[in-house]
Amino acid sequence: MVLLEPFVLGTVLGLVYATLGVGFSLTWGTLDIINVSHAAFAVLAAYLAYFANTMFGVDPVLALAGITPAFFVVGVALQEGLFRPLAVRAEELAYSSLVLTFGLAIVLENLMVVFFSADPRLLSTGYTSITVQVLGVPVTGGRLVGAGLALVTLGILYVFLTRTYTGRSVRAVSEDPDGAALSGINERRVSAVTFGLALATAGIAGVAASFFFPFGPSEHYTWLISVFIVTILGGVGSIIGAGIAGLITGLVFEFAALVVPFSLVRSVLFVLLIVLLVVRPKGLFQR
Repeated sequence: MVLLEPFVLGTVLGLVYATLGVGFSLTWGTLDIINVSHAAFAVLAAYLAYFANTMFGVDPVLALAGITPAFFVVGVALQEGLFRPLAVRAEELAYSSLVLTFGLAIVLENLMVVFFSADPRLLSTGYTSITVQVLGVPVTGGRLVGAGLALVTLGILYVFLTRTYTGRSVRAVSEDPDGAALSGINERRVSAVTFGLALATAGIAGVAASFFFPFGPSEHYTWLISVFIVTILGGVGSIIGAGIAGLITGLVFEFAALVVPFSLVRSVLFVLLIVLLVVRPKGLFQR
């Protein structure tokens, strides 16, 4: 029972980490854009769901019906308005996008402080306090809902990328941009869809994560560590890799809590990130 509890809780949490990292991995692997504002958008989505619930009585899951398409549109607009012009002018798009999106993350953080205050928030609904037994381990209803959202999102994204023409076009551009262009794939359309999908998944992951942790405007720095771990461990651009890496990250988080104080658990994740960069920088599932 001692090991079963962190295994169950780590698996549930890992699904959320996988969803949080998959969009980041997709934009990096397909567009060569390192979007470090990805986690800040996730926190913004958590705030939007929180206020939809507290001010208007809208369930956070139902709020995603508005948040997800809105984030997709914002992603398309950012790709067309910022990153496409940057790709034309920049010699190294990855490094240039990293600097640009770091600035964007700071702007988003400051805007959230101004409009939402710096006070930490905790998403609470009628089902977040309910406890359900999973393999004999008590899991709160909020965590199960968050994990369910993540699992459905990962499943839909996988089917989209493997079974639809647009999804296969995204994978083709990721694996061989020149070959994809020669085969008639509209690279501009694929790039816009990719970034839109990335921000849409960030929005869903942010709402899912808000069922697990309190959040504030600066929480995106903490979430970003998990995003990088999932991406590096799973391999840049690998959807399956991101899913498995997310589960591993969740398990490391929960098992680390058994041996170190909770305040140091995230430091364990940071150490894991450093080790991955040194030992296996291309990840488990290399493109």
